[in-house]
Amino acid sequence: MREDIFDFDGNYGERYEALARRVIPGYRTLFPMFTALIEPELPRRGRVLVVGAGTGIEIVHLKRARPDLRVHGVDPSDQMLELAERRVAEAGVSDGVTLQLGYAADVPTSPFFDAATLINVLHFVPDDGGKAALLADIARRLKPGAVFVFFDLHGGDTPEEHERYLSAWRRYWKIRDMSPEEMRDFNDRIREGIHFSPASRSLELALAAGFAEPERFYRSLLYGGWTLRRTRQRPVTPPAPESCTRWAAQPPAGARRSSPTCDAPRTARSHIRDSGSAARTCRSPCCARSARR
Repeated sequence: MREDIFDFDGNYGERYEALARRVIPGYRTLFPMFTALIEPELPRRGRVLVVGAGTGIEIVHLKRARPDLRVHGVDPSDQMLELAERRVAEAGVSDGVTLQLGYAADVPTSPFFDAATLINVLHFVPDDGGKAALLADIARRLKPGAVFVFFDLHGGDTPEEHERYLSAWRRYWKIRDMSPEEMRDFNDRIREGIHFSPASRSLELALAAGFAEPERFYRSLLYGGWTLRRTRQRPVTPPAPESCTRWAAQPPAGARRSSPTCDAPRTARSHIRDSGSAARTCRSPCCARSARR
């Protein structure tokens, strides 16, 4: 993936949430929806891991519903963490919130978390082992039985289904008053920067990573949301995606073949806000996987 396609430390990051509200059907209701779904299951002063903290919107919804929760957000973008920090402070819910610059693999593995969320993240990661590594990194940080909220932009189970819903999604942008120029720009970003996988493939990877009991709570065009449970089993190596072979010769519009190379900045840093520490090493899932070979 080219770093300038979805530059969360640049102009794209600044306007990310405004764009998300326009192009993601049900975006405004997503966060209170999953919060209402999982909140009764969280213990008092439970620990929640938010992977891809973004603008902080899910942290604020969680803390407003349950002020006692301890929420740890991690994101590789400095700018997004600054937005999250500001939003959390303005909402008056900073107590019990920590923010970390880095990836899921950088989050301490102890103590375990009681829940985790992964919202609008996995489609930025190629299915060359990167998606599997990210899901496994999250699973390793959860207690057995912990709830996992997973929401993502996914591909169709067939090229025909994918094209049907992708075309409908483009028409949705127009209905949401995107200009022709904005639509062209966003379509180029989707084509160049999104790693589509069928929903069935994403769930297959989640099960292999150590999750179980997937229950769908959301579907809208190519977006889907599920809750899953952390099992006691160790992660297993997932099978290679069948769709890679099927789409390689004739990929549907918008589908992108995975690249085996890592494009993460080699100076990616990881530190927890106020900790004062920093490790200057690449912590992307693909680099971590390569280092283990």
